[in-house]
Amino acid sequence: MNKTLTYQSKAIYYRCIGSGEPVILIHGFGEDGEVWKAQADFLKDHFRLIIPDLPGSGQSPIIDDMSMEGLAEVIHAIIHEEGIESCPVIGHSMGGYITLALMEKYWNHVTAFGLFHSSAFADSDEKKAARKKSIEFIREHGARNFIETSSPNLFQPGPKNKCPKESTSSSGPSTTFRRMHSFCIMRP
Repeated sequence: MNKTLTYQSKAIYYRCIGSGEPVILIHGFGEDGEVWKAQADFLKDHFRLIIPDLPGSGQSPIIDDMSMEGLAEVIHAIIHEEGIESCPVIGHSMGGYITLALMEKYWNHVTAFGLFHSSAFADSDEKKAARKKSIEFIREHGARNFIETSSPNLFQPGPKNKCPKESTSSSGPSTTFRRMHSFCIMRP
């Protein structure tokens, strides 16, 4: 079931899929909730999955506070909207950082958490410098150009050469990352 939550006068889109104990799945940067489709198809008979499009992604507009803490507040609002006392939260990449921010402030709402391609440790100076460079590129050229430029570098030559039309897309960042996710599933 597709739902929206009004948060700071903006409609935040999220999905509720399946039945059972609730589990929240938080996507990463440049993705939307569709990145969890394969997992949702597998888990929906056992869990009630809450899968948002984070602000600025998919069908959710940007909000004033796009920090990890600000995005964690959105997840907290969804938890209350859905009447969830506490549940596991799983975050992918940037979604992992949001999960940690949620845990830090609202630990009582989280029974367990999982981090995929994310870390609970502070970033190295090298990673911070790379992120700063990415932010500068986005400010100068836009998020779409960033994703279209950086996404092909996430794969080894094999998958790019097998399906070159799948490695980049002019149909938008969400489509690009769904295709990238498909490559990750296909990898040996």
